[in-house]
Amino acid sequence: MPNGDRHLVIETTLARIENDFMQVLARIRRRDNLTALDRARLCIFTAAMHTRTIAMGDHWKATQQELHDVVRNLEKQHDAPPTTSLQTARMVEYAAQHLIAMGIDVEAPLLFEMPMTIMVTTDELGFITSDAPCVWFNPQLYKLPPFYRSPGLAQRDIEVTLPLTPRHLLLISHRNNPLYIDVEQNAVDEGNRMRRFHCDKEFVSWKGETRPYWFEMGEEPEDSWEKSPEGKEALQRQEAWEKQQAELEKSNKAEKVTQATTSVPETAEDPAEPTST
Repeated sequence: MPNGDRHLVIETTLARIENDFMQVLARIRRRDNLTALDRARLCIFTAAMHTRTIAMGDHWKATQQELHDVVRNLEKQHDAPPTTSLQTARMVEYAAQHLIAMGIDVEAPLLFEMPMTIMVTTDELGFITSDAPCVWFNPQLYKLPPFYRSPGLAQRDIEVTLPLTPRHLLLISHRNNPLYIDVEQNAVDEGNRMRRFHCDKEFVSWKGETRPYWFEMGEEPEDSWEKSPEGKEALQRQEAWEKQQAELEKSNKAEKVTQATTSVPETAEDPAEPTST
């Protein structure tokens, strides 16, 4: 704060969210039916876990920095006093805190409107977690062009997953399933493989063990957009455009080198000294 005091509203809020989650987790361990309040607390916890990661905070800070640079440059161009740029500077400084608050405010109500399932396993290794534990994943996006492959909560096939314990995985989607579903190793490995690929730098296995399947890249499906007639045509156009741009850039560089060479003045030779006879 301006007077030097610390504003701990985010820390206090997150502590309360975690405390509420632990109460719900005790009910989940007993396979109790969840009340509307329980579901709301889970949704708030999920939104917080999605937005409080280092990677997400850094990304949002970079976005706010770009906005701040634009505002600051505009003020300089118009000889305007720094007013709006002071606000955008604060947005950069507290980008991570703003992101968490915005995520809880926007994401949690949307998640609450979606069906919720708890996947339960007795698998030896169980569910892993990571430095980006909450994953948004749409298994059908590979059929669309890359520009449209960002997952969103309004998408019919979106799946939001969050490991709660090594034995419990929260699944929020638009499909109606029983509240608790027992799953075998294949489902656990599929979830762990997805979470490992979505982690930023680290993932955690509660027993310190892994399975090779978690690291397999997989194969591109036959019905992917890249293999469709439209995709192949678009990729060919992109390849031709990139080739044209590379040739143009090469030509421009060669022209600059030629201009630089021809513009260098030649040094005049010293006149020969007269010889004595």
